[in-house]
Amino acid sequence: MSALFDAVADVIVTRFGLDRDAITAEATFDDLGLDSLSQIELVTALRKRLGADIDDEEMAELSAVGEVVEALEAKGLTVA
Repeated sequence: MSALFDAVADVIVTRFGLDRDAITAEATFDDLGLDSLSQIELVTALRKRLGADIDDEEMAELSAVGEVVEALEAKGLTVA
């Protein structure tokens, strides 16, 4: 996986207390037990921790962790 995927996964683990092994590119928000409110919280956490330029409406269109990473990559977000 990419450094960006790892960073997104770390945000999810930290914010929601999930098992890191459960975070895969194919894992959906439903698989992870994250509802629409949790997705909004994730947007806030991604902005704060990674400087991610993603909004609530964009997040509503995404359903899996890998899709979030792809959307952030498409916006040019990288992590060291």
